[in-house]
Amino acid sequence: MPPLEDRPPLNSNIPPRVAEPKRPLVSDQETQQVFIPGQNSMTEEINFFDDELTEIIAEIEKGIDGLRKLSGTAKSERINYLMNDRMLRAKQSLQSFKVELREVPREQEQTYKVKEKEYHATLQKLNGDLQWAKSEMERSGLGLRSVDDMSTMEILQEGGKVQDQSLGSLARMRAQIADTMQVGTNTATKLKGQTEQLQNIDTDIMKVKSNLNRADLLIRAFMRKMMTDKIIMVFMCLIFCGVVGIIVYKAIDPDGADEAGLNVPDEIVNPLGDSRRQLLFGRR
Repeated sequence: MPPLEDRPPLNSNIPPRVAEPKRPLVSDQETQQVFIPGQNSMTEEINFFDDELTEIIAEIEKGIDGLRKLSGTAKSERINYLMNDRMLRAKQSLQSFKVELREVPREQEQTYKVKEKEYHATLQKLNGDLQWAKSEMERSGLGLRSVDDMSTMEILQEGGKVQDQSLGSLARMRAQIADTMQVGTNTATKLKGQTEQLQNIDTDIMKVKSNLNRADLLIRAFMRKMMTDKIIMVFMCLIFCGVVGIIVYKAIDPDGADEAGLNVPDEIVNPLGDSRRQLLFGRR
């Protein structure tokens, strides 16, 4: 860090601090309102950060101007010192300046706000200069030449190379776009085929549903038929049981069966009779 006596005067871009105008004689009450210890301490704090920012900005500007005389490791160390030490400290001081700005008297607030904006703009410009110097140093470390060190013909040749690289990149981008369009077309074709398959599946599902409904109707009809057959079988069983019961009752108590009207013949008689049978066979 250069000694204080070698430092340049304050930057001309930074506005000097505005001296407070002399106030006329006031009453004791107004004097008590003006000379408040808290306000005076806040003003001293913000003036301290004001002086510190002015000093740091002047140091950074001097360091940037001196980068042209340096090269190699010394230049890299100087850039790192300015960026990582001085610029960082300047940002911290500016932040503290903003915090103290909230406590200053209203009649001085506008003046300090103008200074804060100018400090902010100056630090941004200096940070951009340091970033540019760092990139130039990295370019020189890679063997790249600056535009200031190149002739007009070399600049045109370098521009032609950049244009060729841009055209090559453009051609590759067009090829990628064509491949993407082809992939999109193939994807659309596959989606169309899958859509048709889904439609066919939906048609098959409707057919299966229709067959299931038809099968349900057939099962219900079959169940009704089975119930009808069961009812017929029950009636047949009842008739059979009744006939068996009559026969048993007749065998056990023939007289009682006759009195009850259950006349069961002992022999099987042809219901048609012999005469009718002869008549029927005689006609044939």
